[in-house]
Amino acid sequence: MITKLKNILRCYQSGIGIKEISVVFHISRNSARKYVRLFQSSGKSIEQLLALPEERLRAELGLDPVRHCEPSARELELEALLPDYAKQLSRKGMSKARLYEQYHADYPDGYGLTMFKQALRQYLHQTKVVGHVEHYAGDQMYIDFAGDKLEIVDEMTGEVKKAEVFVAILPLSHYTYCEAVWSQRKEDLIKGCEGAMQYFGGAPAAIVPDNLKSAVSRSDRNEPVINEEFAAFAEHYGCAVYPARVRHPKDKALVENAVKLLYRTVYADIEGMTFGSIDELNTAIHVSLLDFNEKIMAGRDVSRVQMFLQMEKDTLRPLPERRFVIKERKLMTVGKNCYVSLFKHHYSVPREHVGKRVVILYDADTVEIYCGMNLVAVHDRCDIPYTYSWKREHNLPGHYGPYDKDLEELFTRAGQIDNIVLDYLREVDGRIQYPPKSFSSCRGIMALEKKYGSDRLIAACACAGMKAEYSYQALRQVLEQGDDADFLPDECGNIPEPQNPAPVLMHKNIRGREYFTTKPSDNKTDKNNNNGNRQ
Repeated sequence: MITKLKNILRCYQSGIGIKEISVVFHISRNSARKYVRLFQSSGKSIEQLLALPEERLRAELGLDPVRHCEPSARELELEALLPDYAKQLSRKGMSKARLYEQYHADYPDGYGLTMFKQALRQYLHQTKVVGHVEHYAGDQMYIDFAGDKLEIVDEMTGEVKKAEVFVAILPLSHYTYCEAVWSQRKEDLIKGCEGAMQYFGGAPAAIVPDNLKSAVSRSDRNEPVINEEFAAFAEHYGCAVYPARVRHPKDKALVENAVKLLYRTVYADIEGMTFGSIDELNTAIHVSLLDFNEKIMAGRDVSRVQMFLQMEKDTLRPLPERRFVIKERKLMTVGKNCYVSLFKHHYSVPREHVGKRVVILYDADTVEIYCGMNLVAVHDRCDIPYTYSWKREHNLPGHYGPYDKDLEELFTRAGQIDNIVLDYLREVDGRIQYPPKSFSSCRGIMALEKKYGSDRLIAACACAGMKAEYSYQALRQVLEQGDDADFLPDECGNIPEPQNPAPVLMHKNIRGREYFTTKPSDNKTDKNNNNGNRQ
């Protein structure tokens, strides 16, 4: 049987203070301190003392033997009811007063309200003893939001806005970080965690959050479901996410205690100050936070920052070179044209994924497209509406992009054959001045090589160029009629000198090609200055 003395020792060992022990067990504080001092001076562990019988325990501590008295009938009745009452008390809306009403109705001759509450309180303390938690260097980072918000005054409108305060602590060294954010949403939670890691100069093995929706999608005692974005953030920094148990505040008692300490220090330091932006507020917070971490901790002879530098700094994982960028997601179905749309801009997807549901992950710089778990396309972010981003390897049907790159590829092939062919193609392109039509003509000219060979193609280009005829049809006609024969190399590989072309007739009424390549305004000016036949 666990006696009163054993319960006192057990409560003290679990971290309950003298004051609370005296209230629970209805003894004076001096008596509680007496029992604690006797325990400390005994030189034995709590486990050794609790294993002793009552008489032997009191003798070990130098106490007088206790006089045994049999419990009364109503004491035994209430003792038997306490486990059920404790279970009912955990229900929402239930109170000790309501439980007493139930008890008094069943046992009108039982204890009064005060003794009932005392007995129930003592039972709860006995059954909810918390053990010591061992902390390791670089292992965990506890995070939470403070209950009290801070104010920011808009300098333009005078509007007062409320800001949340994010708090993080390394449990071994008690090294603490806090910053103001606008909300408890995932974006601000991630921002706070990232700020803490930058402040600590490294990442812990695990992040221990409360069961916020921004961190935990669904609570489960065995394997809670972590929010996808927060999980991606943790993976980026090489951390696990290990949420605290629901309705177990002692799991993260250190961060809750840190919040209380920040109320007395940081909050007190900035009280009465006015801040026009969240950056100004965080500047003031970090100045006060520096003093907080450098102060000697109560009951110890070192500060938080000293413990951190000595025991924990070198155990944290190095931070990646790039900071985490939050990616938004969107579900889309790939259209028949092999494109998906994001903010009215279209991105290509390989044609084999037409009609499939894909996930678009995007940030300010990159658009990633996933089909299932497979990354099928990556594009640079572009917000120009009603335009298209495409990649040649996606094997899109038909022509799918600007013709400039295609023309440059044809020009490269032509230069590999001969500069005569290249010059001819450039002249064709310059005369047509419409990329789709120019590409079609140049593509047809290059296709003639397959039928007639490179030597005849070169000769035909030289021949057609001599005639100033620049088109696919003109070149094909030269080849079909054999007019390129005079431009073919002889048996020794020499190319005959081309004959001089017919002289160009000059007359004031012959406008020439240059007339049609100038701007209309220039033509109008020339017309006004030319008296010609109008004289």
